[in-house]
Amino acid sequence: MEHISEFDRAAYQRAARTVLRHPLITETFPDPQALPLVRRWAAPLAADLLELFGYRLELTTTTARLIRVLDELDATRPARTRSDRVFDRRRYAYLALALAVLDRAGTQVALSELADRVAGEAARIDGLELSAERAADRAAFVDAVGWLEDRGALRRADGSARSWAENPDAGEALYDIGRDAVRAVYRPSRVLQHVQGVQELLSRSQAVSRDTIRREAAQRVRRALVEGPVVYFDALDPGLRGMARSPGTADDVSWLTGAPVERRSDGVALLDVSNSLSDRRFPGTGTISQVALLLINAIADRVEDTDAPPLATFPAPEPESVTLAVALDAALPRSGVLRIDGEDSVAGDEADGNGLDEIGSGDGDAVADTPRRYPLLERGWLELTVRELVAAYGSTFAAAWVADPDGLLDEALMLLADLRMVTPTAGGVLALPLLARYRNAEVRIGRRTIDEAGLFAV
Repeated sequence: MEHISEFDRAAYQRAARTVLRHPLITETFPDPQALPLVRRWAAPLAADLLELFGYRLELTTTTARLIRVLDELDATRPARTRSDRVFDRRRYAYLALALAVLDRAGTQVALSELADRVAGEAARIDGLELSAERAADRAAFVDAVGWLEDRGALRRADGSARSWAENPDAGEALYDIGRDAVRAVYRPSRVLQHVQGVQELLSRSQAVSRDTIRREAAQRVRRALVEGPVVYFDALDPGLRGMARSPGTADDVSWLTGAPVERRSDGVALLDVSNSLSDRRFPGTGTISQVALLLINAIADRVEDTDAPPLATFPAPEPESVTLAVALDAALPRSGVLRIDGEDSVAGDEADGNGLDEIGSGDGDAVADTPRRYPLLERGWLELTVRELVAAYGSTFAAAWVADPDGLLDEALMLLADLRMVTPTAGGVLALPLLARYRNAEVRIGRRTIDEAGLFAV
């Protein structure tokens, strides 16, 4: 990293943030300036990403693809439609089948032709169908096509996908196929026909030397810093805690990204002050984000209220990635899995057996300690609190959420859980340390009327 001059550092850090936030960059996605920026710094950026994180940066004339290493499953960054709706299983299936069809197609494809080919592939899968006669199927398919179009895998040459979705007999669209983007969208770490379980797609170190184990432990901590909003020490493997507490590990990430590091007794976080590294801004706009911030203040006040009855405390539950792996493995079509002679299936705890317990800070980090306990906010208290917030601030909230305070609470808690400020548990949520960072946030509610402002006021 010392090969970057002080004069060039800001531009270099911007390129690093861009590729970390958008592992797939094309001529149009996320914007036309992103690819030239990354290409300018391609050589040093590729070297630093490989050294710090174990990531590979691959470039073609029209794409930049960051091949990341995953240490755990993460359900907090789903694919989204152009209207910001989360993809459901049907849309994911259409997206995967469309990619398979496009990889075998020519240079152009009509939307109706692509739909017919995807429908043929879908008919071979139990429980999946694409019928141009059903509006819901057409809408889901167009959402998958729109996701590909946004990333340059498809470039609309004529027509309108929306008109086809409304009336397939009258509407049509023609697309040029971006071959490089199609092949860069999905890059599995292993041939999927050989995968016995989803854990096999995660990082599996075969390191034997102590130096290699230490280097890969540092890379794993750095990956956790850029992949999540916070790294809690007690959520890490015991052998990684000393590495996470080491200032140098996080400082390397801070130098590369330009994002400052905040260290507390509970953990360490990379602060995205530029709003260009994270895919989710908080605090943000919109009713759900506003209610989440108000709820944080209420939770912090309740936790710190010495006059109220003491809260029950519990250790954090098992990580969601474990239960998610079980659910995904249960849906794996075993008939399509090819076992390699002499290959042992590695899943579950065996996949994390990296010898990390050998690496500690020398102060007891490598010894398993008593799990930390967190205060429980019961569901009944949360529901009452949100109703009070709606009563106080409802005039500024979206009307649909005002009419559905329980649904509003669920969405706000989901946001806070994604940001690792709370974790769901039986009967409510546990308040996690990062929540306290926003406990003194000031919330200002504007109530200016048309009469006060004037109808034509700017």
